[in-house]
Amino acid sequence: FSPSGSSATSSITAARTIGFRVVALVTGNDTDPAFVKKAQNLEGSADHGLYFRVNGAAILARGANVIPMDNMEGRYSAAAHEQMVWSAADANMNFLRVWGGGVFLPDAFYDAADELGVLVYHDLMYTTTSQTHEPKGTEAEAEEIAHNLRRLSHHPSIFVWNACNECGGGGLY
Repeated sequence: FSPSGSSATSSITAARTIGFRVVALVTGNDTDPAFVKKAQNLEGSADHGLYFRVNGAAILARGANVIPMDNMEGRYSAAAHEQMVWSAADANMNFLRVWGGGVFLPDAFYDAADELGVLVYHDLMYTTTSQTHEPKGTEAEAEEIAHNLRRLSHHPSIFVWNACNECGGGGLY
C-alpha cells in the first residue's frame, strides 16, 4: 500500500486464525440406525426429530442465551467475555446464542468460542422490545450488518446468522 502522491513504501498485514467446519441441522428419525446412516451427509430430511451434525458427527446441543453483561456498554471487558465462554465450556455447554436485543460482542468472546469449539447462533441486533428495534431496511442498518459480518465472518464458531427470530422483518435481511 502506498498513499497516493507518496513515494514512501509501506505494507499492511493482517493475521487471523481461521477454521473450517460444516454444521447440518438434521430433521430425521435419529433413533433409526438405517436413517442415521443414510442421512449422515445430508443437511436435513424427513419430518421427525431434530439434531445437529458438526463435521459429520451428531452432537447434543447444550447451551445458553447471551445477553449484555451490563447495560452500560463502556463497562464491558474483553476478559469478562472470554471468561463467560470458558464458564459455558466448563459447564459442558457447546452452543451459545447471542441475543438480538443486545450488542455485537467484543472479539475476545468470539476468539474464546473458536478456541473452545463453542458454536455461536448469532442474531442481528433487532428485537421486538419496542417498535424502534424492528428492522427498517435503512442504509445505517445495512452498513452495521456489513461491518459486523466483515469483522466476524472468519470465526468458525459462528454457525448461524439470524436476521431476527423475534421480528416480522418483512424479508429485509
